Amino acid sequence: MYVAIAAQSVALYLCKSHGTTFNKYRRFFTQMIVNSVGAKVKLIGTIDADTDILIINHQSMFDIFSLEQVVGNDIRFIGRTGIMDVWPVSRIVDVVGHITVDQKDSRAIIKLLKDVKACKGKKVVIFPEGTRSQSGKIEPFEAGAKLLVEKLKLKAQPVVIKNILDIYNESAKTAKSGTIEIEALPPVTITEGWYEQIQLQMNEVFIKK
Repeated sequence: MYVAIAAQSVALYLCKSHGTTFNKYRRFFTQMIVNSVGAKVKLIGTIDADTDILIINHQSMFDIFSLEQVVGNDIRFIGRTGIMDVWPVSRIVDVVGHITVDQKDSRAIIKLLKDVKACKGKKVVIFPEGTRSQSGKIEPFEAGAKLLVEKLKLKAQPVVIKNILDIYNESAKTAKSGTIEIEALPPVTITEGWYEQIQLQMNEVFIKK
C-alpha cells in the first residue's frame, strides 16, 4: 500500500492538477490500493448529491481510500499536521487540495473555516474523533465538526465505516481480504443536541452486526 501511495504521489506531481490524466491516476491508484489487501467496499444507503460535509468515524489510513471508492475522488479530507504533512502523503495532500489543521496554531479554526468555505461544491470529509481509533469503537467527538456545520450552515451527513480493522489493521500491520461496509445515515437536521444525537446513532450502526 505504501509503495502505491508513493507512486501516486510522483504520478500526480507530474500531471496538471485536477486535469483528465490527474483524475484518471487518482482513480487508478485508489483502486490499486484497495485491491492490494484484497478488499471490497460496499455502500449501504445513499450519500446525497448536495451534501457539503460527511462526518465519519476514523480507524486507519485505509478509510480514505475506501471512501474514495464509493464517494469518488472529488472530495477533500480534513486532517492534522504531523500526519498529513509527512511524505509521500504530503505531496498528495498538496496537489489534491486536502485540508490540514495545525492544532498548535491559535488561528487554526479561522483557517479551517476559510478552507472549508473555499471547498463549496465539493464534499468535505471530517473525522469528528480527531484521530484514528484503534480501540474497535467510536471515540468521543471533538467540537470541530459541530462548529463547521453550524457556522457555515453546511448540509451534513453522518457516515459509518464498519469492520475495517478486520481487513486492514494499521497498528498490528496486518491485512486480509474481506468487505468493508460504509453505511450512510440520513442527513442531519440542525436542532438542539444534534451533534450528540448523531454520535449515538453512529455508535448504534457501528456495533450492529
